Amino acid sequence: MFSLARREVVETARTIVIKCGTNVLSRDDDTLDEERIAALVEQVHRIRETGRRVVIVSSGAVGAGMGLLGLKQRPTDLPHLQAAAATGQARLMRVYDDAFRKHGYHAAQMLLTANDFRSRQRYLNVRNTINTLFEYGVVPIVNENDTVSVTEIKFGDNDRLAAMVTNLLEDPLLIILSITDGLYNGDPREPESKRIPVVDKWD
Repeated sequence: MFSLARREVVETARTIVIKCGTNVLSRDDDTLDEERIAALVEQVHRIRETGRRVVIVSSGAVGAGMGLLGLKQRPTDLPHLQAAAATGQARLMRVYDDAFRKHGYHAAQMLLTANDFRSRQRYLNVRNTINTLFEYGVVPIVNENDTVSVTEIKFGDNDRLAAMVTNLLEDPLLIILSITDGLYNGDPREPESKRIPVVDKWD
């Protein structure tokens, strides 16, 4: 039953939201893996050829900034993290746009904070912008605006951001790309955490 329900969701989805975490887009040294982004864009191109619309919720700005700034370790304090994100965001978008241009279309940057979803007017503005980008055949690349986000207005992680973006769209399907082997009821690194094979209840 659940298998059939999942298949129906996949087959009827008009809009695909793909969330790519930092670990998915980073090399072992935490810098940006441009070849992996190119491979992702190739898959997005194939999805678009089926007539579906795609939004990418992408991490990776800090990793891109680390490479540009010559940092050997990921910063741990907020000012240096934000500096790396600010430096790397432009590089991240250039990599995406260069990859998409090979297929004949462009990527658009959308940097959001939690406040954009708390205000009804800003929420509608985000939705209208995404839908207008779809009309132009552009792929929205969404990321948290790390350069200005502080604890009070942070999403916490891009999983939450991806879920909120998904709720904006018609007939959506959210796909979360991760190096973690599934969904867990706690920190996957903790031995007592258990993998959840199917989510059949939600609030």
